Amino acid sequence: MNLKLNLTNPDQPDFDQVYALYQQAFPVDELYPTDLLFGHFNDPNNEFWSIYDDEKWVGLVYCMTENDLTYIGFLAIAPELRGEGYGSAALATVKEKYLTNRVCLLIEEVSPKYADYEARKKRFSFYQANGFQSAGFKIAELDVHYDFLVATGQSLTSDEYLSLINHYCGQDYAKVVNSHVID
Repeated sequence: MNLKLNLTNPDQPDFDQVYALYQQAFPVDELYPTDLLFGHFNDPNNEFWSIYDDEKWVGLVYCMTENDLTYIGFLAIAPELRGEGYGSAALATVKEKYLTNRVCLLIEEVSPKYADYEARKKRFSFYQANGFQSAGFKIAELDVHYDFLVATGQSLTSDEYLSLINHYCGQDYAKVVNSHVID
């Protein structure tokens, strides 16, 4: 496996498949509003990457950076390639790309109160096996609750995450998140 990250945007030939996977891989209530997502393609602190294994397209990752904090907003592997190690390799590639940064992400809250609890546990185990640990706080965005994860050995506070989201989304959206930080 020889993964590389290529920046993509609506002008790139691979963007249609990237955007289609983005829309397919995540629940509608977890996607960013189109104007917000598309409004950041020229911002060097927000990067929408196509993931390639040599010349074969395998997925996408969307990262936001503020200071020394890189937040993986979205990571998805093409459905036909899942289970082949690309998710783990993609996480390793992202951590290598942002080597001097603290890398973090959200996953849907892991709790027995959810019908898909076993799937959520499996997802958490996947991230633990790939070098992530609980950051010690949870986030609620609208009606979705998340566990916040950070690369093993690193730390961050909810205020640092909120600063990043405020920068990216603007104060109106950040207020939605800020009122729902669960430390």
